[in-house]
Amino acid sequence: MEHQHRSPRHEGACRISVTGLAPRAATGHYYTSRFTAGDMDFALVSRSTNFGTFNEAKIADTELTTC
Repeated sequence: MEHQHRSPRHEGACRISVTGLAPRAATGHYYTSRFTAGDMDFALVSRSTNFGTFNEAKIADTELTTC
């Protein structure tokens, strides 16, 4: 048997529950075509940034460290 660098793509679905107008947490469950399942818990860390994506924050961090 050969070693695979990465496993094949998984297909599946998830359901995430969020409540309230300004949620601070979310919970969810996932299921895959490989017969795996699990729970997810998300917690808000901070709303004090104006970054919409991880990439925007990464670019800003790079700009700060090169100044």
